[in-house]
Amino acid sequence: MRVRTAVVVAAACGLFALSGCQLLEKDEDPAAAPTPAASTTTSAKATPTSKATGGAKSGDLPNPCTLLTKAEVSTISGGKAVTQIDEDGEKDGATTRYCQWQLSGGQLAIFLSKSSASEFKQAHGQQQKVTGVGDDARQADGHLYVLHGDIVIDAYARSSGNEAATTQMAKNAALKVIDKL
Repeated sequence: MRVRTAVVVAAACGLFALSGCQLLEKDEDPAAAPTPAASTTTSAKATPTSKATGGAKSGDLPNPCTLLTKAEVSTISGGKAVTQIDEDGEKDGATTRYCQWQLSGGQLAIFLSKSSASEFKQAHGQQQKVTGVGDDARQADGHLYVLHGDIVIDAYARSSGNEAATTQMAKNAALKVIDKL
């Protein structure tokens, strides 16, 4: 089970790394399509770290980019402008989905995967418990992992605010996603 989980996590990280996600320069046109080869800007990128994908079923995970509008992401982030949206490009049937919103002064990423309650507990049971969201929620390393039914929502938020504000941003995003699942 651990080997399969490690392979799934490595594949998800590789997919994410190859997706060409990047921040826009301030003077660039947000409507212009970014070209990975032309960029020399480096930025912190969220990477899916959820290990609870062993019970993945195909075909029923929505595209996270359709669950939150730009206006909702801006509100969740305290009014920061959305400068770019990075989609996973997956087709229906993918067992892991993600969407990342680059913000002026921050970032929000939502990763979705399937899990049972026991798999979630095994993967995240030792992490700090968060109340008030989902069936179970834990946080570690900037990620908020939320179990909602058989879906794990991994909300990663980065902002210039303090850790409590960043955690609240991730929690608000997860609550909004839960409302739409």
